[in-house]
Amino acid sequence: MLRSFLAIILFIPIVQLRAAVGILSLNEAIKTKMVKFSASNTTGAYQGKTTTIVLVNTSRDLLKVKIDVGTVLTPDSSSYQPIILAGEELLVLQPSGSASMLVQTFCGNSPKACPSSGHGFRYSGIGSDTLVTVMKFVKANNLFDDLGQYAVWAVTNNASLSNIYDANRPEVARQLLDVISNATGRKKPDYYTINAPSEQVPDMPAYVPKPLKIVATFRIITKESKRLTLGVYNDMGNTVQSVFEDREFPATGHEFGVEFEAADVPAGFYYIRLKEGDIIIEEKRVKVD
Repeated sequence: MLRSFLAIILFIPIVQLRAAVGILSLNEAIKTKMVKFSASNTTGAYQGKTTTIVLVNTSRDLLKVKIDVGTVLTPDSSSYQPIILAGEELLVLQPSGSASMLVQTFCGNSPKACPSSGHGFRYSGIGSDTLVTVMKFVKANNLFDDLGQYAVWAVTNNASLSNIYDANRPEVARQLLDVISNATGRKKPDYYTINAPSEQVPDMPAYVPKPLKIVATFRIITKESKRLTLGVYNDMGNTVQSVFEDREFPATGHEFGVEFEAADVPAGFYYIRLKEGDIIIEEKRVKVD
């Protein structure tokens, strides 16, 4: 009887120890070899819940593993893009068991090909501090669309900050731009680009720039009435798009918005000019890819 009682006393702490393992980050769990990792694309896309990850518990403990924000997955084939995980999903693994989950992802390299369904990925680590900072804002604001994707490319591909724009969510887009600008040290743009929606086609480049519109704002204060012209011009000085011409405005503050229809113009630089006669009051040089 005494021997049985001692056996129970000795057994209880072992069970409690195994049940007391807290939440591990995926990075920590992999580095300590407590889990084995594998992943494959499920949808033939890069943006959204596209990729299934599988974790195998190599320990005899119950594990709770949390995906790190900004986790980077490397494709088995170098022709495909790396994948960035939004992170913070939690997987519970029984001792020596496994668990899988479809996770939120973004493309990590825009010129590379969109993965095909079933293509495999390896764990690479956590992205730069800058990427993690941006991804935390994306995650907190549920920007799991093109706005979030452009934010990722602004870090991973040094893509233009003019893409960080959404007319339907101007305030959150402005906050996102502040986060990226502060994290990267890059200057905020003085115009914005509205692009065609990204086409997620397996084995094709993730992103081919195709600006539909370029949006710019001019703000001036006039001490007397003026006759003003606002328009878009090419390198030769020819008018490409007129907003208004030789229109009189009273002495006060003015704000003028321009939406340059850029979908069908040749690639190159253009100039959005606010003029009084032939005198340029303000000019914005914009690029059409």
